[in-house]
Amino acid sequence: MAASARSAGSLVCAAALLLAAVGCAELRARVAEFLPEPTIDFEREVELVPPEGLRITSTPDRQVALAWDPVLIGDVAGYAIIRARVASGPYIPVGRTSSRFETVFVDGGDDGKLGDGQTYYYRIHPYDGEGRVSKSHVFAKASTLPPPEPPRELQVYSNLPRLAVLRWEPSPSSNVAGYVVLRGPTMAGPWERVTFVPGALHTVYEDRVPGDLRVLYYRLRGVNRFGGESEMTEPVRAVTKAEPLPPVGLTVAESRVGRIRLRWEPNVESDIAHYLVLRMTRGEDAWNKEQSVADVAAPAIEWVDTEVGCAERVRYRLRAVDADGLASANSRPLETVGPDIGLELRGLELAWDATRTRGWTRARVYERRQLLPDSLLGEVAADESFPLTALSPGPHELVVVLTRPHVSKGASDASGQPLPGADSLDTTPPCRLRLELPAAALERVQPPT
Repeated sequence: MAASARSAGSLVCAAALLLAAVGCAELRARVAEFLPEPTIDFEREVELVPPEGLRITSTPDRQVALAWDPVLIGDVAGYAIIRARVASGPYIPVGRTSSRFETVFVDGGDDGKLGDGQTYYYRIHPYDGEGRVSKSHVFAKASTLPPPEPPRELQVYSNLPRLAVLRWEPSPSSNVAGYVVLRGPTMAGPWERVTFVPGALHTVYEDRVPGDLRVLYYRLRGVNRFGGESEMTEPVRAVTKAEPLPPVGLTVAESRVGRIRLRWEPNVESDIAHYLVLRMTRGEDAWNKEQSVADVAAPAIEWVDTEVGCAERVRYRLRAVDADGLASANSRPLETVGPDIGLELRGLELAWDATRTRGWTRARVYERRQLLPDSLLGEVAADESFPLTALSPGPHELVVVLTRPHVSKGASDASGQPLPGADSLDTTPPCRLRLELPAAALERVQPPT
């Protein structure tokens, strides 16, 4: 017992010495570091001096920052901050500080819910170490920043191939986070959101437009990082580049065996890159599928078809393509018939019109066979006929192909005459004739066995 008394007495003495050394107020402050913060109770009041020098700043983040001078007298453990939408209240607690010297508080609401351009009323009450709140307070009115201002000087670049390019000056607002691009078919809308361009200084957008000679209108909105939007800019008009006009004046400039030369008028556009030639051939009962058969680089306005058959019905159309890849609609169709050589049976000879074979040197004659390659019957000069006495009586299908030596471009002999290619021939498409050889006529020309 004596030892316990001496120990307790030592503690009292030590406490007395500590109080004398640092003072009661400071001691309480040091002890409070190890104790939980008091529960603030607005019903239990205490008389404390209100803070002074309240300053308010709105931030771009939908926040209100408050700062004030500390209260240096009295038992001040911190400050309670309450807020209202109107000056008369009701006020709700929004935060607290935990020291007489902690005199800054930033009110951000819940996830930016203070809003843009909203006005609030604040009271700051000191409270003591027991959580009792003083009636005395400092009062202030604060507003968050308004929504961003719209961007300025919106411009658009037109006459681009399926593209509209927008350019603008950035919004002068400090809280802008990007821009919403809106597009409409008329100046009155309706307006659809095309995209969001992030970044306050990112002020160019390229809009891909699915169509030629499209008229569109654009507007912009500045947007902050919470989605708050500015007013729309005034609408501006954009027009995409028109596709070329269809070629006109398509005609047959020359028609010979194995050759149809087409010609047309040049397009009025200055940037035509090439012309597509489309061809469709006629079958026995219907037209075959149209195919692209040539790509003629501008400014050429002619093309020679060397693959049209004898007496073959064929239809041509053109399409102009500009330097940006925009293609015109098809031209009006041109229908014609491939030239032939007038094949006919004269007695027992296969004959043709020699005036149509000019320019060709030889004629090869074949017989068509079922399920087998064509059989070469013989070859004669292009201006001659071919005897059929070697054939048996009955039906036959014969084919004539005209040939000539292929002339290598630029090759010539010592006299300057062009030389033929070493082993190649130019040929016409095959010309066909079905005929019936009478037995009586063959018997008269064949010697008896």
